Amino acid sequence: MFSYAFAPNAQRARDLDRVRHSDLTHSLKHITDSCHSALPAVTAALAPVLERLGNNGRLATEAFGEYYTLTEALLAGDHAAAIQSAQRLSRAEARSDDLIIRYRGAADNVTLDHALDRRLGEDSEFAPLPQEEAPDFPELLHAGFDLLRDGFEELYHETRTIVHQVVLAQAPEGSKLEFDGASHFQFWGLLFLNPRHHKTRLAVAEVLAHEAGHSLLFGLMRDEPLVKNPESERYSSPLRIDPRPMEGIYHATFVSARMALAMETLANSGALTAAERAEAQQAAEKDRENFAKGISTVHEHGDMTDSGKQIMDNAEAWINQG
Repeated sequence: MFSYAFAPNAQRARDLDRVRHSDLTHSLKHITDSCHSALPAVTAALAPVLERLGNNGRLATEAFGEYYTLTEALLAGDHAAAIQSAQRLSRAEARSDDLIIRYRGAADNVTLDHALDRRLGEDSEFAPLPQEEAPDFPELLHAGFDLLRDGFEELYHETRTIVHQVVLAQAPEGSKLEFDGASHFQFWGLLFLNPRHHKTRLAVAEVLAHEAGHSLLFGLMRDEPLVKNPESERYSSPLRIDPRPMEGIYHATFVSARMALAMETLANSGALTAAERAEAQQAAEKDRENFAKGISTVHEHGDMTDSGKQIMDNAEAWINQG
């Protein structure tokens, strides 16, 4: 049972990361046992992965995506696809302690790109981004992390514990909607960022608080979902122009509070210039407005689980203190 406290907590993040890898280990062990006689090639391919995980190892984000591909193939009875997926998992890289920043479509991101394509399909909203279109963004991203470290250390450590890889991407040509940042529950440890939407270190710090908040919720959803509303139901979202399922509204509302917390903490930290401080205060006001819009929809239409209610109650209690 994890704490549902609203404030960032680096130890909780470490525990979440440990449990995500532990769950992956247990599930892969179950698969190897089940496939031992009927599909021994899968069992053999997964042996080195389990050995690495058994030594308290951590795997790169594509391993989590590939796990979902493997389970879907097994459930569908597609043995050839399952063997191929298990073999890809056998080559999964260890998670680096360093922050990995890569461009979607670049030669050094091929393995993850292929894993993303298998999970997200051809209609993915994350299109390749040539490095020459945003060559300086990795430096700006590090500056945003450094700002969190200097002005909001606990959020920095929580974020860096969860996030170990950032993929820089853009919306497909002609897309009606363009993302600024995104996370995906099947790729633990990964953030997508669109460089054209983040021009300053403060803007980067805010989007990190935003997307890390989504990842935190993904980690806390281990035992039950946040809401029980059907996926087919759609509602107005505080952060999107298109109607969204209640789970999306819930996420947007929670991360709005997290962004307000980040901006207000940084504004009072002494780590910002006078101009940045004014910008942070303005951003926090907007984040609070978005929270108010979102929580109104959640209260009116949301059918929250017990854990979902506790998490959101704690976020709302912090908002009401300010």
